[in-house]
Amino acid sequence: MAASENNTLVSADIVPVTSRRRTLSGIGFANIWIGMAIVISVFSFGASGIGGMGIVGVVTATFVANLVIAVIASLTGDIGVEHGLSFATYLRAPFGLTGVHLPAVARGVVASCWFGINTYIGALAINYFTLSLFGIDNWFLWFIVFAVVQVVNTMLGISAIDKFASLAAPCIIIITCWMFYRVNDLATLNNINILGYVPPQPSDSIWLITMCANMGMWAALACDIPNMTRSLKCPVGERNWLKRNVNNWIPQFLTLPIIESFIAAIGAISYLTTGNWNPVEVIQQQAEGSTLLILLVMVILAQWSTNTAANLVPPAICFTNAGARWKLSYKAAVVIAGLIGVCVMPWRILDQLFVYLGYFGSFLSSLAGIMLCDYYVLRHRRLNVKELYEAHGQYRYHGGFNLCGIIAWLAGTFAANLSPEYGYFFGFPVGFAVYFALMKAWYLQRFPQQEIVSGYDEQYLGVSVGNDWVIPGYEDAAGVVLNETPIDAIDVSMYHGGAAYEAATGHNLIITFGRQYGSHGRKLAGILAQKLDIPYYDEDMIKLASKELNVDESVVREENETATNDLVHALTAGGMFAAKEYEASKSDVMFEVQSQIVRDLARKSSCIIVGRCANYVLDQAHVPTIDIFVVANLEDRIKTVMARNHLSSDEAEAYINKMDKRRGAYINYYTAYAWGNPQYYDICVNTSHKNLNDLADHLASYINSIAPQTAAPAEVSEGMAPGGVPSPAGLA
Repeated sequence: MAASENNTLVSADIVPVTSRRRTLSGIGFANIWIGMAIVISVFSFGASGIGGMGIVGVVTATFVANLVIAVIASLTGDIGVEHGLSFATYLRAPFGLTGVHLPAVARGVVASCWFGINTYIGALAINYFTLSLFGIDNWFLWFIVFAVVQVVNTMLGISAIDKFASLAAPCIIIITCWMFYRVNDLATLNNINILGYVPPQPSDSIWLITMCANMGMWAALACDIPNMTRSLKCPVGERNWLKRNVNNWIPQFLTLPIIESFIAAIGAISYLTTGNWNPVEVIQQQAEGSTLLILLVMVILAQWSTNTAANLVPPAICFTNAGARWKLSYKAAVVIAGLIGVCVMPWRILDQLFVYLGYFGSFLSSLAGIMLCDYYVLRHRRLNVKELYEAHGQYRYHGGFNLCGIIAWLAGTFAANLSPEYGYFFGFPVGFAVYFALMKAWYLQRFPQQEIVSGYDEQYLGVSVGNDWVIPGYEDAAGVVLNETPIDAIDVSMYHGGAAYEAATGHNLIITFGRQYGSHGRKLAGILAQKLDIPYYDEDMIKLASKELNVDESVVREENETATNDLVHALTAGGMFAAKEYEASKSDVMFEVQSQIVRDLARKSSCIIVGRCANYVLDQAHVPTIDIFVVANLEDRIKTVMARNHLSSDEAEAYINKMDKRRGAYINYYTAYAWGNPQYYDICVNTSHKNLNDLADHLASYINSIAPQTAAPAEVSEGMAPGGVPSPAGLA
């Protein structure tokens, strides 16, 4: 594939996000979902439902709808987890390189409209506050100001969104619970029995209508959730779907169904007690001073957190994909999405919200059916990812259009609109079935798909087999440092060990050491290096890194093994959502430099490398290693640190806890591995009450014993781990 700037299908913002670039944790994803799920307009669903059924019906309809959405979103989310692809880039497979723009841009415009709706609601709350306290009545001014603030926040990238969500989520939950208390108190004062309420005119269809309305609300995110999940940390090499997607499906199942049901209940209670579905307006009528301020905070945080993650990032990625020909940047695409949301006059859409949701959900329901059919049924989760960026590759189809996808999309949309109230139940299966039939009978015969005709070869899988997709010419965006500078700090010609292992396996003997603080791991590694007669790297890494960075060693030491956690940095650093989320802090630069040094040292000769996430870094580079983790009993570690650092027993224990947490946080931040988890190491050693020299002898004997038994690696496809190489837990 040509790595040319003339390629109109690729830009730094839409290349796959490699595992080393994924910084979003499961907790962070849950925070983002909490912020997205609490939307003021959702209160209206509860109010509309309570007119034809009891509160139990409202809650169950909402819960079931959002449970279904969570299932669909978790399934489509694997596209981002497995391959690091955005929603729009993946759609090139079922719709073609050009045809993708039809559903993707349509989705982008719809999301932009939602941005406008939520911004308008937030602006009304701000205006009410300023009118009550300062006499300033200008909702349109606050509409523009609020829109600009959200656009700027989203332009800073997923890291800034993650940081904001971690702040907003607990505040939103607390304030929402407070709102529930207030409206429930109003019901008590008005002698209304919420649980026992029976509507004057019960409706047999209202349960399904309410359910479908809720599904329409989140139909978009159920499709384009890969825009978020592509930045999720995940265990590399994990084949089990549930384990690999643990940061994907658990946050969705624990947030969306529960929170939406709670919000719907608040809207229903508010409507029963006052005739107004909006509890914000209800409480405003009775509140003043600090209560108004609390409401303002709730509305701003709810609309803001929803808009950034759900209504600005998705259209921005869609527009960036469509504008790759002109190298449209993520930041510019966010601005375009914001402008659309402002210009559509969202106050008019809000007046016809349920009609809007019906049409909105109908075309997205068929899209979800097509995506799941294509990804799971036809391709078995395999994708020829690099061809997605190749103008004359397998996804070109008919002049850039996959007519099967387009016909199925239109057919599903038409079927859904025959009965918009129940659109999802028609659009999803029709889109799924029509796409499957057309692809099987027509396109797969005419346009062979390599991932299918290969018999579903594992070379077309992603992180589940340890494969990161790197597009030629965009190595920097993928976190691959192209640095051919020779490492000459240690003269390896003086070492002669590892020859037998190299002869038997065909690769260098590379041993990595992780260790608890005070466990004598570094000392054990040095003794083992002497016995095996191979180089040993630890402090030398700092010297090499300082040389590369051209900074004083004390600066490098200060940043070493310290994960960046600077809120100011996250909010002020410019960045793109996918490939370059934010400008690197000193510790980020340090990690990249040290990672490149680790790779260079491993390629240069057999060696032992202590710390520096070496096991993870080399696994990602497909360099076979033997990974050792060293522990010791706490009382022994305390004695060691007391003697080494001249500390009291309590001070030593506190310092050990601090250092272990620091190392764990560092590894959790920069890798997909869990520090100290035995599954990521081949050997775990406890040094307590043992002679280090004897331990080193045992380790050396073991390593020498496995060399003749290890077969030389077979030839492999580009980007795949060599066959026959022990897995991280293979020797444990």
